[in-house]
Amino acid sequence: MNKLSQVAIVLIYLMLMNGCEKMMSEKMSLDGSWQFKYDPQNIGIDQRWFDPDQEISGWENQAVPGEWPDGAYDGFGWFRTTFKYGHLADSLRLALVFESVDDNAIIWLNGEHIGDHNGWGEMFFIDLTDLYQPNKENQLVVRIEDLGGPGGINKSVTLKPYRKLSDLYASEVSKKIAPTAPEWAQDAVIYEVFVRDYSEAGTFKALENDLTRLDSLGVDMIWLMPIHPTGKVKAKGSFGSPYAVADYYGISPEMGTLADFKSLVSAVHTHGKQLILDFVLNHSAWDNPLITSHPEWYTHNASGEIISPNADWYDVADLDYNQSGLRDYMIEMLQWWITETDIDGYRFDVAELVPNDFWIRAKAACQEVKPEVFFLAEGAKPELHLSGHDMTYSWNVWDLLTQVAQGKTPVSRLKQTIEMEKFQYPQGSLRMRFTENHDKERSRAYIGDAELNLTAWAFVALMDGNPLIYAGQEIGATHKPGLFEKEVVQWSKGDRNLEKQMSDILKLRKKYLNNDSPFKVILVEVQKKIIG
Repeated sequence: MNKLSQVAIVLIYLMLMNGCEKMMSEKMSLDGSWQFKYDPQNIGIDQRWFDPDQEISGWENQAVPGEWPDGAYDGFGWFRTTFKYGHLADSLRLALVFESVDDNAIIWLNGEHIGDHNGWGEMFFIDLTDLYQPNKENQLVVRIEDLGGPGGINKSVTLKPYRKLSDLYASEVSKKIAPTAPEWAQDAVIYEVFVRDYSEAGTFKALENDLTRLDSLGVDMIWLMPIHPTGKVKAKGSFGSPYAVADYYGISPEMGTLADFKSLVSAVHTHGKQLILDFVLNHSAWDNPLITSHPEWYTHNASGEIISPNADWYDVADLDYNQSGLRDYMIEMLQWWITETDIDGYRFDVAELVPNDFWIRAKAACQEVKPEVFFLAEGAKPELHLSGHDMTYSWNVWDLLTQVAQGKTPVSRLKQTIEMEKFQYPQGSLRMRFTENHDKERSRAYIGDAELNLTAWAFVALMDGNPLIYAGQEIGATHKPGLFEKEVVQWSKGDRNLEKQMSDILKLRKKYLNNDSPFKVILVEVQKKIIG
């Protein structure tokens, strides 16, 4: 056989083999045992732990999805695994989908940085179509930064072929219609206040005296962070966390009396605004009287000891919603606050950790007292809108807007995440838009340029949803008040011109972008910029 014939046979063989190769169109789960290593000194990036040839001694096996073993550890941890995936069928693309991480993630594939994500509890993806090596072993490395509580890759990781983005985001929930929120809330501008740090006095009366300024700013709804007495047992810092509630029916004496609070609510209503209270129903302080009167309402370990929700939240005790008596108590208490003080609703801390069937019952019970009552959930799960909550947190926009402002990601991803909400959330869902809140750093601190900082806030203020201002943001404050100490907002040192500019932006919103307006913001990407 001559050489030409041999070459022809080889070519025919290769063509046949290529024709027989399976083209991939199925999803692949990456759940299972990954390798894991703690990085308490944050040296992993400098030492290139993401390199494929990195020495693996010292790494241990860790289940994904799951939390890393040391629940008390906050900081950095590294995960890695390998996968092999074939060539994609015609017109398909391949997405690496994370259902959730806790809290922030940086991702590498085969030693190359391919993406970042900030924020706990939200699905995100990275397109791998042009990044992975078909039919070869690919190494996936994820560095997780945990800011508090458990850390890890806490939900499934999957390779998913797709043709259009809606294939990744579409859900049955998005086909349903969200219950209509109170009319007063639908276009409301929200203002978050930590009474302790709002003024030197730290009282309801000081806030009441400032309502005229908030009129000028354009605020419609005032959200007060918890006003209850804080726990002293296992307390954090000098003052303890406002989210460690020592008495669900009480008021922190430093802020004032029940009469003072009622006066504030009445004044807020006189100024044409509404007021909601921040309530923590997932856990209580260790010195809450319920601990002794109803220990059965708390979560216990195998030894019969009451436990915290996680190691980082050691200052609170976890409540058990399998107990019908606890549910009755909480609902009666929520009704009491509406009846007694005439508040307009609630913001519920870590709402995703409380069962949805409780929220449905709680909303119906509160509506019996005040039909136009409002529920804001600290959470982003679409199901919350079908479980009594009128509004959820728009962490997806905060995450991408933050990255865009810092030059870490293209604006196309921000546009994409906004457009995909219609495939994730029930129709008519209200989302709270923000560039900062009490859980995150001041936007002026991480967006160094003043004009860019204003532009970022203007973007969320003018898009669909309800904009949030965290007290002090309107004067460009850079210091985030601590939850466990008294750190007063420095109003005298603020940028009052910024306050005027934000007020003008809200006037435009109210005039042209309300529910009755024919104008709508549309997103058009031009030369790597988003134009609304």
